Amino acid sequence: MIETERLMLSPVTLEDIDIYQKLLTCAEITRYLPGGEPFSLECIQNYVPSKVAHWSRGYGTFVVALKDNPSQKIGYAGIELIPESNFSDIRYALIPQYQGKGYAFEASKAVLNFTLETGFVSEVFGVTVVDNLASEKLLRKLGMQESKQRLYDSDNLVTLSTQTRIL
Repeated sequence: MIETERLMLSPVTLEDIDIYQKLLTCAEITRYLPGGEPFSLECIQNYVPSKVAHWSRGYGTFVVALKDNPSQKIGYAGIELIPESNFSDIRYALIPQYQGKGYAFEASKAVLNFTLETGFVSEVFGVTVVDNLASEKLLRKLGMQESKQRLYDSDNLVTLSTQTRIL
């Protein structure tokens, strides 16, 4: 568990399928994810166990809740190994009503620092669709710099990375 000024972050569990359903069936959220469309419920039911299983590596994705109301899940933030590679990238999403309040940065900063401190990962990448200016701004605020590494097969992506914790 990670506690920040306003948030509680807990490693994802199978019981967290509810927040993934809210996020991954929302067209506003999924327009910037692979496929660009809401996920099917079947896909989400298969997706969440993979998030839980990733924790066997010593790091992974956290469910983000409000500190003053811990039962109120507002999204997720985490760092995961990219399938079939040796690279890890940061991932985050918040329910639209909680966006624009600094929660995504607060949660992402916490998981970035946690993951780098574990020593399981020495470099974290941030990848966003070119049009997702808010996400690119957040990654740069995390101290990420341009990377020449191509992590995904798409020309429509901005790839950044960092090896440094942020204070």
